[in-house]
Amino acid sequence: MVRTRFAPSPTGYLHIGGVRTALFCWLYAKNQKGQFLLRIEDTDQERSTQESIATILQGMEWLSLKSDEEPVYQSQRMDLYQQKADELIESNFAYKCYCTQAELDEMRRGQVERGENPRYDGRCRKVKEPKSDQFVVRFKSPDKGEVKISDHLFGDVLVNNQELDDFVLIRSNGMPTYHFVVVVDDHDMDISHVIRGDDHLKNTAKHIHLFNAFGYQLPKFIHLPMILGSDGSRLSKRHGAMDILEYKRQGFLPEAMLNYLVRLGWSSGDQEIFTIGELIEHFDLTNLNKSSARFDLEKLQWVNQQHISKLSNTKLAELLMQLASEHNIQLPSIEKMQSFSEAYKSRVVSLKDLLTYADKLFSDNFIVDAEAAKKHLKSSIEEPLKDLVSLFEVTTWESASIHEAIDDTCKKHNIGFGKIGQPLRVAVTGITISPPIDITLTLVEKELAIQRLKSAIEYIENR
Repeated sequence: MVRTRFAPSPTGYLHIGGVRTALFCWLYAKNQKGQFLLRIEDTDQERSTQESIATILQGMEWLSLKSDEEPVYQSQRMDLYQQKADELIESNFAYKCYCTQAELDEMRRGQVERGENPRYDGRCRKVKEPKSDQFVVRFKSPDKGEVKISDHLFGDVLVNNQELDDFVLIRSNGMPTYHFVVVVDDHDMDISHVIRGDDHLKNTAKHIHLFNAFGYQLPKFIHLPMILGSDGSRLSKRHGAMDILEYKRQGFLPEAMLNYLVRLGWSSGDQEIFTIGELIEHFDLTNLNKSSARFDLEKLQWVNQQHISKLSNTKLAELLMQLASEHNIQLPSIEKMQSFSEAYKSRVVSLKDLLTYADKLFSDNFIVDAEAAKKHLKSSIEEPLKDLVSLFEVTTWESASIHEAIDDTCKKHNIGFGKIGQPLRVAVTGITISPPIDITLTLVEKELAIQRLKSAIEYIENR
């Protein structure tokens, strides 16, 4: 069975690169009818925090990237790691190193002076008797030959064993290192495919030696190219490398986020927009891209807009009501918000934008944009607006009747529809952007629309 894993370190938030890796692991497992697992690599006690763990779990839950088993926490497996380290010592694949920090510094200083690569020289390899109760456990790396990394994307990568020193497995404080526990855990969790960033590619040489030392079967390795910023540099906060939950706060849909990220390194023909079901059906490893992808916020916004426009009005209204509740914003009934969603959803790139429009339209504290009022609420439109108020008071409040009333007013005053449309829009919505004005007007109660029109007329009279 295909079993993949996502293994974040809880030393910060869950970011774009991590989510893309988790998504590829999850999709491949689902496509192959396999299992996706989550492992929290929290052995770095100084930097790992419960807050980061909570943020990672919340981000995974928002994206619906659910683990098929309970998450594994490395901090709860210390006895296993110690046992495995002892096994390697007993089988002569590892040893205790008693070198002090001062000795290591002096050793490396001499190597640099001689023009050599700084590396541990193996001086404790043959030490049999304990020299101190302070030691680290080191792996006895082969010092000849080379190790071959067979990677799905990068092919066969050869690493000379002389480039690898006797790396540490257990630190002097008893805590295991990443290179050690990742191998123990991947075997113990029956991971068949290791999918991770290509910054770990060369590290895999160390891991292969450990797999071989234990007699474990190697998983298949897939190292993904890094995601770059829009300018081709390393992805940073200024490019959008922030907590994935920040995208939720900004109004991105989880389906859109996953849709966008999957295209950063994978393709299926020319198709851009996918449902989650389509991604599971089509995702494979053959269409992974070897080149680094660039993060493009505008493209993400476009993808989000596509997903918003495809949502049912009922679902979109529910999401808006939930978002409004989180921001203490009062909205009208769910039925009214369904009509609002239908009218506005093709005009926004995020739920946050949609909520902003709803808040402006339905707020008890209605405010007209000052610049819009100055530009559009002029004395030349005062009489047409007054006539429109009179017509609206006897008009059935539906789109066709509203349109007819506006049209009649335009004919009476010999003006184009646009001459009255924008002042009317500003008066009723407070801004210059909305769906067609007759549709927009049906979203607010008739009495409220007339009240706002009268306020606009009063504003014109007072200018």
